[in-house]
Amino acid sequence: MSLSSQDIKVGETRESVLVEDLKRTRIVQYAGASGDFNPLHTDERFAVEAAGYPGVFAHGMFSMGMTGRVLTDWVGPESLLRYGVRFKAQVSPETPSPPR
Repeated sequence: MSLSSQDIKVGETRESVLVEDLKRTRIVQYAGASGDFNPLHTDERFAVEAAGYPGVFAHGMFSMGMTGRVLTDWVGPESLLRYGVRFKAQVSPETPSPPR
């Protein structure tokens, strides 16, 4: 069921869980699928020591694609004519818990 523009109000929000626990493996799989092997996304040591980030983070287009899926699930792919984003923060994988 798709929505019309009259069904959505300005400022309305939608929440959907697409990935319960984002792992580095999924980010590396995306790197392989997209061909974007920037070490900021795949190499923890590089991201921390060379670039000064707290760790690796997901590709912006990976996050955008997942957000696009939420939108098409909500309004239907035939209703989404344009889609743009503004990247405000990195999306980091879940940090593994230390062994007990």
